[in-house]
Amino acid sequence: MRGKEVKARIVTVRMPVSEVGFFNALLDGAGRLALARTRGKGEGVVDVIVPPDRFEDLLRILEGMKRHVRGLEIIGESGPEDLNF
Repeated sequence: MRGKEVKARIVTVRMPVSEVGFFNALLDGAGRLALARTRGKGEGVVDVIVPPDRFEDLLRILEGMKRHVRGLEIIGESGPEDLNF
C-alpha cells in the first residue's frame, strides 16, 4: 500500500521521563485508542497518534490523565513532519 497517505492526528505531550511508562499503561488501558511514541530518549516528550474520528475523545482522556500523571502537559497538535520515523 505504498503511496497511500496515513490519516491520523498527533497530539504532543510532555511529562517527567519517570512518568512515561505509567502514561503508556494508562493509554493502553483506554481501549487502545491511540499509539504513543517518545521523541527522544530522556526527553519526556511523547507524540500520541490517533485516528481523526477519535481526536476529541483523546483530548478528553488526556485532560483526565492530568490528575494521575505527574507533570503531564498537553503541548498541542503536531504534524507528521514533526515525527522522526
